[in-house]
Amino acid sequence: MEYDKSAGAGRKFVEGIALSFEIMALSVMLQIFIMIAVMAAAGTVYAANAAGGYDAYGAMIFMNDTLSEGDFMVMLTVVATAVSAGFSVSIYWIVWGRKKTETDRRYLKETVLRAKPVAMVCIACVGLYYLAILISAAVAVLSPDTLEEYNEMMESALGGNQMLAMLAAVILAPVNEECIMRGLILKNLQRFFSTPVVILIQAVLFGIFHGNWVQGLYVIPVGAALGYVAIKSRSVIPCIGMHLFYNLLSFLVVFLPAFCQTGFFAVTAVVVSAAAVWLMGRKSGMAESHSGIN
Repeated sequence: MEYDKSAGAGRKFVEGIALSFEIMALSVMLQIFIMIAVMAAAGTVYAANAAGGYDAYGAMIFMNDTLSEGDFMVMLTVVATAVSAGFSVSIYWIVWGRKKTETDRRYLKETVLRAKPVAMVCIACVGLYYLAILISAAVAVLSPDTLEEYNEMMESALGGNQMLAMLAAVILAPVNEECIMRGLILKNLQRFFSTPVVILIQAVLFGIFHGNWVQGLYVIPVGAALGYVAIKSRSVIPCIGMHLFYNLLSFLVVFLPAFCQTGFFAVTAVVVSAAAVWLMGRKSGMAESHSGIN
């Protein structure tokens, strides 16, 4: 897709960058609102059913104890992410998804969803996952407190029921985030910027979207790869699959031998994965995309 060369710098910023931030802000605000509503409802029910009449103070203590429970927090994460995903999928479909042409559908089926491109995506995910480990290790060296705070935050959000945690991280989050980032935002940016700039901007925005320094840093390469896949495949569907597999790796690697958790293995995995994807890509049959995603 050709970007609007006649658009001035101010218009590019307002309609491209600023709108992207608005989309992300609305998504985050929606999830926060849902979480607050669920917590308020739980506290109200407790207070109303308390012995001796309405007990607001007891409800506050109840909610404080409840929020410290991993199962409740992961349930809260699932509910908020599910509702947000419902909105993002619907809006993406209304704005862009329903405009998909038969040519795009055929291209996705006959060129993208083939053994070689899928294998390249899976290999890239492995490399990106271990690159994230290396970035996290660097953060641990430079700022141990920052990494500790990040680990505590992730444990609070996804440290309860593992089935619910997988539902939130492996299914709901990829659908929600890809419809927002590689759907609404990337498509909007394509109206104003060239492809390399679009990939870079949406990758940085993807990092900002996660709301913390550690995850924000290590998801930038992931976001760049996902943006590239979105543009090459003309679809958000492969991005959802790639994001899903990437997140799934965090649940799978714990079953690997201890050697697979070492720095040497991580570096090797990154180098080998990058080399494999590059070699396979040289002979890839995936044509250049000029129409963007729909």
